[in-house]
Amino acid sequence: MLISLNILGRAPVAGQVKTRLIPELGAQGAAAAHEQLLSYVVGIGKSWCEGVAKRDLKLWCTPDTTHPYFDVLLTSERRHKQPEGDLGQRMAHIVAQGLQSYDGVVLLGGDGVSVSKNLLNRVESALAQVPVVMASSKDGGYILIAMTTFAPSLFANMPWGTQQVAEETQLRLNALGWQWQDFSGQWDVDNFEDWDRFKSIFPPMS
Repeated sequence: MLISLNILGRAPVAGQVKTRLIPELGAQGAAAAHEQLLSYVVGIGKSWCEGVAKRDLKLWCTPDTTHPYFDVLLTSERRHKQPEGDLGQRMAHIVAQGLQSYDGVVLLGGDGVSVSKNLLNRVESALAQVPVVMASSKDGGYILIAMTTFAPSLFANMPWGTQQVAEETQLRLNALGWQWQDFSGQWDVDNFEDWDRFKSIFPPMS
């Protein structure tokens, strides 16, 4: 199975990223935290794809691919500008486009730090059995969704950023009559408590 792993990343512009960390870290500190998180997630993705011909890694950047920080993460040919529209429209575009060339498409949030090579291996294996695989998070969202087929209803008019995203997605999958699997219990970094947890678990990056 040919898999496309797609990570969503935002340029680390102070005041525009990880805004819920700004009260504790300041705008520059929050931007630096954002860099660490995205670097970690991309590092996992690179390690998982490296040397495996059937896996391809892409970084979808916003507002564009030109921020110098992105140069550190991946070569230009692996970077793409995120499509226009809200989050659901962007995700739908990436999946629909990806399934024209790949057997399976994985979408991964740039702050989904509970991702691991083991989780990605499990997702890949599950995709051989069911058309959709999620990795839902404790805040009610998901850090990852993967699929071998696509329906626009999975992303349209979704209450993004709420505690209902994973549950609503599962309801929509059931309405489609699709089988799915969820590797639940994941987490990402939304607030200072999450950031503290990340720092306590993962060593500082050089």
